[in-house]
Amino acid sequence: MSERKRNPQQSIRAHCLWCMGGSSQLVRECEDEKCALFDLRGPKVDETERACLRTIRRHCLACTVGDRQAIRDCHEKECVLRPYRYGVHPRTIKRRQKRKLEKSHLMLPGM
Repeated sequence: MSERKRNPQQSIRAHCLWCMGGSSQLVRECEDEKCALFDLRGPKVDETERACLRTIRRHCLACTVGDRQAIRDCHEKECVLRPYRYGVHPRTIKRRQKRKLEKSHLMLPGM
């Protein structure tokens, strides 16, 4: 799964596997309830994408000790959660940036 794109839930699972050295048995036995990803670590968790994105955001905030600028400046290319660190889907960010760059036409009354 490393070469293809992952959805947020698959990224959480991949991060948990990385944290436990690749052992799915250790992921199942994980007892770190303070981890933001704890409830979503299983392979068959039925959570909405939005809940997964918010959980990833909380995890990134914990990783950077609450420094939001550090999340924006994150250069950790190996982290599978990095694309979702803002708490929104990357396609949403691209859509917003595209809308922002488009020329806005000024509409005056009577024209």
